[in-house]
Amino acid sequence: MLMKKTAKALDIAVFITSQSALDPVTTAQIAAGLGLSPSYTEALLRELREAGLIQAHRGPGGGYRILGKPQDISLWDVVRHFEEVPVFDEVYPDDSHPLKALEVGIQGHLQSVLQAQSLADVAQPHMPKPVHMGAVLGQFRLKPMPQPIVPRAPNSVFQLSMMV
Repeated sequence: MLMKKTAKALDIAVFITSQSALDPVTTAQIAAGLGLSPSYTEALLRELREAGLIQAHRGPGGGYRILGKPQDISLWDVVRHFEEVPVFDEVYPDDSHPLKALEVGIQGHLQSVLQAQSLADVAQPHMPKPVHMGAVLGQFRLKPMPQPIVPRAPNSVFQLSMMV
């Protein structure tokens, strides 16, 4: 099972891959496109940049791009920078423990599935959909406010003579 942070980093890498064919993708575009806060997005972008998976372009027209060819970067390349791969010999020193073989098998299967898919493989079919306000509001809808009622009465004693 992947941590939420790892899943969001994968989302960001796929988003950048699918959007940055012509121009770099800005932090604001990524945050809005994925429904993340700009500060959380920036923190994940920093880690992806330090891992050597993306590059930043500063200044006008700047943003983020994938470093290298997306077809050469597997999903595992992203995941391994965010997940700590467990050493099962430390957890289960006895090789006959029944859970050791199960967990080693699960870890190996997850790694092989993620290595088999590149960023280019998943970028095009899974373009994120823009966030709609209906989804944000959910089931709660506000009715329109009625028109305010303006009384036709004098505002002071001095206007009393004008109303007659």
